[in-house]
Amino acid sequence: MKTLWYIAKKDVLQITKDRNGLILMLVVPLVLISIVGFAFGSFYGDGSNQIQIKVALNNQETAQDAFIGKTIASALKVNTSQLAITVNEYRNPAQVIEQVSASNDASNVGIVIPSGASQTLINDLQQKVIPKNLVQFYTLPNTNDLRITVVQHIVNTVVQSQLAGSAGVNQVYQVCQQPSNHCAQNTVDPAAISAAVAKANVEADQAIETLTAGHVVKIGPFDQALPGYAIFFALFGLNAVAATILQEKEDGTFRRLLIAPIQKYALLGGKMLAQFIVTMAQLSIIFLVGYFVFKVHIYDWLTVSLLLIGTSFAATGLGMLLVSLVRTRAQITPVVSLVVLVTSAIGGAWWPLFLEPPWLQQLAKIGITAWAMEGLNGSMILGKGFVDVLPDILGLLAYGLICLMLALRLFRFQQKTAVVK
Repeated sequence: MKTLWYIAKKDVLQITKDRNGLILMLVVPLVLISIVGFAFGSFYGDGSNQIQIKVALNNQETAQDAFIGKTIASALKVNTSQLAITVNEYRNPAQVIEQVSASNDASNVGIVIPSGASQTLINDLQQKVIPKNLVQFYTLPNTNDLRITVVQHIVNTVVQSQLAGSAGVNQVYQVCQQPSNHCAQNTVDPAAISAAVAKANVEADQAIETLTAGHVVKIGPFDQALPGYAIFFALFGLNAVAATILQEKEDGTFRRLLIAPIQKYALLGGKMLAQFIVTMAQLSIIFLVGYFVFKVHIYDWLTVSLLLIGTSFAATGLGMLLVSLVRTRAQITPVVSLVVLVTSAIGGAWWPLFLEPPWLQQLAKIGITAWAMEGLNGSMILGKGFVDVLPDILGLLAYGLICLMLALRLFRFQQKTAVVK
């Protein structure tokens, strides 16, 4: 065991003395993570869960008893921790249309309330005609913006309450006009009845109690970029230890070590331990910098640590398997590059794995990246606990174990030499 540690220590020191190698392992990943994180920061907002909506409004109703325009304008004045609606009023419909169609997203929704909309509503109800086109609602074509649905729901609620209020007024008039009933027409207040019905419609929401469960999962741009690129460069780091083994084989150093009183598997175990230490140190440093500098959200350090240990172990196994298959240093770099690029592309290093089609998510499990990113995305983005990501941890450990078993079976401690007759 002591021999194994000495070999591992020697290889780790050899790697740390390579300044260019350290820059590639730590500085380059952090620089790239910074660039990607800040570049895509706008897709994640400012860290607030508040939905912000901009509405362009043209209210052409000027009469004192016009209630539709006033009620809609009042209902859209929302400013809570979950929703903030900014209403900008314009003098004519053309300006509203211009705001909605502007390429700079000046307004998400445009609303035009024609002159006489309230009176049209009353007249239609009196004539028992279904009111149509009382309010004009403008959006971009073929849009699926959920903010439009929010505004549309508010406008629909206002119109429905006014319809209910006006229908109630008409019903009162009909009752008063019955031969057996006696009520003074001037005692019926249509505005008061409509307002009462509308108020009751709004207050109906208070009958529903809104509660919360669990904790709020906050997502930032670095929560995806940091683990993805950390694993990406950690796998590229397989070149370091693999190259030392292949170099020692080519230089004959490995053969001389075998002559020494050192067990073969102690020699190989030291190389494997060096690879594990280097990978684990690289991932740990990047994640610590990410937590304190980039403010990545880590809810459970134990779960993330176990995922990093599993990733380092799997990377060690993969590195040793590649060394057992590759014969020269000239071959190791293109082989590692191909493996890392392919598994990173489909394994979720550059975008969340759960955004990919299910069949591609399963295919991605041929690489380490998918197992690691599924667990890290689950813990850091989706807020999953240890039990939920345990299959990914076990998958990484099994991946590394299978690779190591194959590596031990295929690894050649001595290069074949040609026999001269």
